[in-house]
Amino acid sequence: MIEIKNLTKSFITPRGKITVLKDFNLTVKKGTFLGLSGKSGAGKSTLLSLIAGLQKADGGQILIDDKNGNPVDIFSLSDKKLSAFRNQNIGFISQEQSFLENLTVLDNVRLPYFLGGETGDAVDPTARALRLLESLGIGHLADSLPRKLSGGENHRLLIARALMNEPEIILADEPTESVDDERTEQIVKIFRGLADSGKTVILVSHDKNALKDCDYILEIA
Repeated sequence: MIEIKNLTKSFITPRGKITVLKDFNLTVKKGTFLGLSGKSGAGKSTLLSLIAGLQKADGGQILIDDKNGNPVDIFSLSDKKLSAFRNQNIGFISQEQSFLENLTVLDNVRLPYFLGGETGDAVDPTARALRLLESLGIGHLADSLPRKLSGGENHRLLIARALMNEPEIILADEPTESVDDERTEQIVKIFRGLADSGKTVILVSHDKNALKDCDYILEIA
């Protein structure tokens, strides 16, 4: 579960101080597929970044259940502990196509597994990564470098990487941008399946087709 209490976030711009979230409250139960919509600049992407602990809030709390169901106040964690918590519990799919360009698609997907220090368990990270790539229709690109991929293919690479550690929470910021309708439907079906299996999924999108399978849609004004 995700519980957000009185969250406030502002930015200083050349036009002055802009508050994108003010005393924002939200509870997202485990297994929910939540869609976020709203005009550009309303704070949708900022909200995802705050939930992922990639930005600090001006005020408020974000409590996130870990894999054992224990609520964790992410803003109370040190940078090191927050990074470890995020790697194990949150899959973040950003709009920015941030890859290690010198690594293959397969190695980029496997990277969170090795960063998480799980090399001693029985999971075969290569097999898992290849299954994810195949499910997203880019298994044939496993040995390619990210710069060889199209924009849509890179989006799917981001999704595969975010799912590598089987996180309980998936945060997706416009993951179907530059993707055709058929592939959009396939990606949304994956998110729907993850929510049905008990994962919590929050999807930001301007595309009504991408949001149609959500349990509910929250418009950020």
